[in-house]
Amino acid sequence: MDRQAELRAELRRLLASYEYAYAMGARTTLGARDPRLDAVVARVEAIERELDGLRPESGRED
Repeated sequence: MDRQAELRAELRRLLASYEYAYAMGARTTLGARDPRLDAVVARVEAIERELDGLRPESGRED
């Protein structure tokens, strides 16, 4: 499996996790992130940045 496929699989797993859902939902209902879940949100953001860097130049929307 190549790096891009690995990242996509991890991203899908995290986005489907209860931890990520709670972290996103808590922000809308409680107004602030739960600091215990910051790592999950940070990892999703890091994966998205890395995937953006792996995309070919012609596929970017700058």
